[in-house]
Amino acid sequence: MLMRHPRRRDGTVVIVVLLALIVMLSVTALSLDGGLMMDRRREIQATADAAALAGASELYVNWFTTHGFDTPAHDVSNTAQAVATSNGFQNGVNGCVVTVNCPPLGGQFVGQPGHVEVIISYPQKRFFSRIFGTDDVVVGARAVARGKQSTINNGILVLDPSAKDALSIGGNGSVVITGSANIIVDSNHPEGMIANGTGANIRATEFDLSGNPGWATTGGSSITGPIKSGQDPTPDPLRFIPPPDPSTMTVQTTGNSNNGVHYTSGNHTLDPGVYNGGISVGGQGSVTLNPGIYYMNGGGFNFSGSGTLIGNGVMIYNAPQGNSDTVSISGQGSITMSPMLTGPYKGILVWEDRTSATPISISGSNATLMSISGTFYAASAQLNVTGNGTQQTIGSQYISKTANVQGNGGFTVNWDPALVPGTREVWLVE
Repeated sequence: MLMRHPRRRDGTVVIVVLLALIVMLSVTALSLDGGLMMDRRREIQATADAAALAGASELYVNWFTTHGFDTPAHDVSNTAQAVATSNGFQNGVNGCVVTVNCPPLGGQFVGQPGHVEVIISYPQKRFFSRIFGTDDVVVGARAVARGKQSTINNGILVLDPSAKDALSIGGNGSVVITGSANIIVDSNHPEGMIANGTGANIRATEFDLSGNPGWATTGGSSITGPIKSGQDPTPDPLRFIPPPDPSTMTVQTTGNSNNGVHYTSGNHTLDPGVYNGGISVGGQGSVTLNPGIYYMNGGGFNFSGSGTLIGNGVMIYNAPQGNSDTVSISGQGSITMSPMLTGPYKGILVWEDRTSATPISISGSNATLMSISGTFYAASAQLNVTGNGTQQTIGSQYISKTANVQGNGGFTVNWDPALVPGTREVWLVE
């Protein structure tokens, strides 16, 4: 039997190899150049995110001046461009285009103040993929960040996570929280808030309690307003604000806690600065505080007696050196106080060192003409507030570890967004 040999097909293997090489080179080109483009894309996105956050930080710092808009004096665009440049993407160099829009021109936050949009495009050179073309491949990314201050919408916030009667309300009068503000109790105890006076009544727009049910009333007292139990606790909204730096302030008194300012008579005017040994006014003494920050380095701040206390546009910062270095404001005379309305400490009237457990006490008698606005802030201490008058306003907001609120005549906590601090909102939103 004759064997037939298959006919030879000259060049077939060469063609197959060439086709395979083309496929292999294409896959290699896509893998290598595609990987480079993906790496570049991540780098551009990270730069866009950082530039947008830098612009948003500028918006936040100048919120009360620019109200969320870019201005020549507070140039958000230049800040964002500088960050992009420092990361290797300079507008107009090597074909790179960095666009900053404040407010954004696209997306879900288009036209909204308090937001900055950064768009970066960069021509990525081809390497192995030149077999498909010679034009650069444009790689881009976009980011939008928010930079603003938002109002803290609560009249009373107690931060203790587990205490019984973390918020204690007593007396025979009423405590009214005005301005559509809530009362928030972070304690998960079933009786985290207790109203225990014989006729005490506390009124607010809403009560948000982490405990279940989280409250109790005794002795004829009452709570007016809807109560929501089992709510998630609210973190300290002021935890990101740095305390004032005494080294940058004028030293008004020197020495230790035995020094300081002590008045029992006469009219006196004080300037802001560091008070080593604190400020104490009693008897017939009266004092006027010029606007600014008063740093109590030991000694505390104490006002009592029948004199007058006036302090508009001020913040009292208490840095206790001992248990007796308290903030205590009371008396028979007139007390008028208000916080600063601009800057990082806007809305804070009294601030105690976050680590201090030294209590703060504010008390008004029937004879006291008391008009106090702003926030009392004591993250690790108890705030004691007593109102015995009929038309007393004692603060705009309380933020403390625990609070003991008493009143026989009743008083008002007058929440006002213009008179309380805001929360820091600087984050990416797109």
